[in-house]
Amino acid sequence: MSLRLHFAVRSDVGHVREGNEDSAYAGQRLLAVADGMGGHAAGEVASSTVISRLADLDDEVDSDDLVVELNEAVRDANRQLREMSLENSALDGMGTTVTAVLSSGDMLGVLHVGDSRAYLLRDGVLSQVTHDHTLVQDLVDQGRITPEQANTHPQRSLLMRALDGREVEPDLSVRQAVPGDRYLLCTDGLSGVVSEDTILETLLLPTPQEAVDQLVDLALKGGGPDNITVVIADIEEDHGEALPYPLVAGAAAEKRVVPGAASARSGPDPRHPDTESAAAKAARIGRSGFHRRDRQQQASDRGDDEGDDADGEGAGAGRRRNGRRVLFVSTIVLVLVVAGAAGSWAWVRGQYYVGVDDEDRVTLFQGVKGSLLGVSFSSALSHHQPLSDVAELDRDDLRSGIPADSRADGEQIIDSLDKPTPTRPAALPSPSPTPTERPKSPSLPAGGGLLTAACAQATQAPGVTAVPGCPPSPTSSP
Repeated sequence: MSLRLHFAVRSDVGHVREGNEDSAYAGQRLLAVADGMGGHAAGEVASSTVISRLADLDDEVDSDDLVVELNEAVRDANRQLREMSLENSALDGMGTTVTAVLSSGDMLGVLHVGDSRAYLLRDGVLSQVTHDHTLVQDLVDQGRITPEQANTHPQRSLLMRALDGREVEPDLSVRQAVPGDRYLLCTDGLSGVVSEDTILETLLLPTPQEAVDQLVDLALKGGGPDNITVVIADIEEDHGEALPYPLVAGAAAEKRVVPGAASARSGPDPRHPDTESAAAKAARIGRSGFHRRDRQQQASDRGDDEGDDADGEGAGAGRRRNGRRVLFVSTIVLVLVVAGAAGSWAWVRGQYYVGVDDEDRVTLFQGVKGSLLGVSFSSALSHHQPLSDVAELDRDDLRSGIPADSRADGEQIIDSLDKPTPTRPAALPSPSPTPTERPKSPSLPAGGGLLTAACAQATQAPGVTAVPGCPPSPTSSP
């Protein structure tokens, strides 16, 4: 049985971001989304580069080679990102997520890196196919926080894996393709705003295009804090109908990185061209004169007399306007908090200090001392001598942590640690040293050993006839 993909794609910049760093592709055999990052157009370059390489797979691929082909393609794209960063310093630090589904016969290969997602709707049940590569997902997996806490965690956008030119291990799997299945691929601009219950309800719409448009509009109504990209495809039997052109969206469409592919629609739904669509209203929130223009437009639609009534609606209208303003301000604050948290984490990873590990060993750490919600802010780089092999004066400093400018500086600090001074026998007080001299040990007579000499000096003191632990001194007969 031959199968085909009936697909729809849409990407939107959202209400906060200035540019669209997402990219997407949908063809007869391949579906893919990528969420770029890096700023100054670097994220757009990263996502479109990966989509361009994956698009080469939208051709006949043997079902036994699905995982191999996906793995080779993503590694080639990652090497390309590394080379581009080395050649152009403006692209340093760019990266992207990627989630892709490749079809061959009745089998599907799935590739995943990052926090974009793939969902499967089968027999009215929605399941998440991919597993987020994020810090909060790791904490959920370890049982440290709940999924509900993960939704509001300040580090929920921190990725543990991404394509950024460094070595990365993608998640790869093979699944059975079943006619009637519906797949959703999306960036976190959708999954981070719209609940899974709402996604399920929307995916039950008759066609992929209807579902795509509804999901993007829902994300925009939710504030649109990030770029929103959605790909939906139905698994259908191939009856030999004419094949549509593949579609690209987002940065991949703007940069035209896939020859022969058509650009998917971006922006508002053309079926609702009037300026009072829900998405258009949300887009104007917070802009100068929005409320005045909004009310004037409503008044003109109803007539002048009704317009006067609209101006006098009072508390009800005021609450609606205040609600929109609060939504906008809350979105901005959320974005600033996330950006600040990401910057703080990057600063923490650039710190080093010399301290003591749980086994009382001198250790070089990367990060800073402390933890939050069970998450340590530092990790051990190297272990060295036991704390007992270090001078007493240095031990308290080590327990508190000695800051280092770099890893090399930390190693030098460890090499310079003093060793403990050997234990000496008790001796009589010596004259106080001068400020520029070190105190010298009292001199002892030669011969007889240290104990005999010490006892001899002690018994010479006026009025002392015996010292505990010393042999009795001979006395002269009367």
